[in-house]
Amino acid sequence: MTRTVARKRTASREPSARPAPSTSRSRTASSARLPARALAARRLRPWVDRLRGVRVAVWGDFLLDEYWQCRSTRVSREAPVLVLDYRSRSAEGGGAANAALNLAALGAEVAVVGWVGPDGPGREIRARLVAAGCDVRGLLVHPKAPTVVKTRIVAGDVHTALQQVVRVDRGERFPLAAAQQRLLEAAVRQAVENARGVVLSDYGYDSVTPELSRPWTSAWRRRRVTVGLDARFRLAGYRGITVATPNEGEAAAAAGIGIADDAGLRDAAGRLRQRIAAVHLIVTRARDGPTLWGATRAIALPAWGGEEAVDVTGAGDAVVATVTLALAAGAPALEAAALANVAGSVAVSRRGAVAVTAAELSAALDAGMEH
Repeated sequence: MTRTVARKRTASREPSARPAPSTSRSRTASSARLPARALAARRLRPWVDRLRGVRVAVWGDFLLDEYWQCRSTRVSREAPVLVLDYRSRSAEGGGAANAALNLAALGAEVAVVGWVGPDGPGREIRARLVAAGCDVRGLLVHPKAPTVVKTRIVAGDVHTALQQVVRVDRGERFPLAAAQQRLLEAAVRQAVENARGVVLSDYGYDSVTPELSRPWTSAWRRRRVTVGLDARFRLAGYRGITVATPNEGEAAAAAGIGIADDAGLRDAAGRLRQRIAAVHLIVTRARDGPTLWGATRAIALPAWGGEEAVDVTGAGDAVVATVTLALAAGAPALEAAALANVAGSVAVSRRGAVAVTAAELSAALDAGMEH
């Protein structure tokens, strides 16, 4: 899901930048001389290696993000619109596919559950997941619905950067007759077997819904399976979630409270967290950085990174994938949220929904230790 993930402007407010207590006087003195950002990165860096091999299932709406690269040099004589000369096409996994690809790129063992249509875009999504090492037995082919495709037409002149001109969405909600529901339930059961985490990726196409997931989430929580949620439209309908990752607008809509200031955010987050019975809530706030909400307190993290966001497409998928994987690997909530913050900053630094790799996450943290 598209999220505006904050970029870092200052490190002075970073909660994880505080050095851990130490009985070694020389070690404490050495740590005190490091910049706050370096201390934060040093605490997070070991967790990157601990993410490898953790099994996580992704249940949700699998989309194909398609891009048409065009050249624009003139305006039509027929109407005040640009005339675009088609140059090339590229495509990436979107929605739940992007969350799964992020998990695989971070080293997780990934199984997927959801629907695609009996068509070329569905085969394209499957091929990308297989190439990344994902278990795709749960990626079911629906006989009566096409794969969801989001086509972004980007254009520019020879010496200018390509910019999105328009987006065209194709696809409808997947109807669930009794036969399809049985297939889906069997796929969920198989994918989550031995999993330590589950990502629910709800883009509104009914591969996963609050009603479908509710019988499962309580059982998963009893088994101490981490359940991460990224839901664009139906966030308030879910229950029994370990961590949800809405942006500010989604949190306001789900809570039914307008957010104009920090007090509004506090009220909306408190109501939303109680409504969905979430252990943790991470609200991303663009340049203001994410805020982690728990049972007793809220912790604001500054945005990571110094550059402007290039493209926010897919950043929310990177955030929910990283925080769910880190919690499933045993990371404390603050460290998991901080890792997701860094992953989100990497995601928005590139064009398109490109998965964040463990190497890129490590490099971002290593760069933080150098400043």
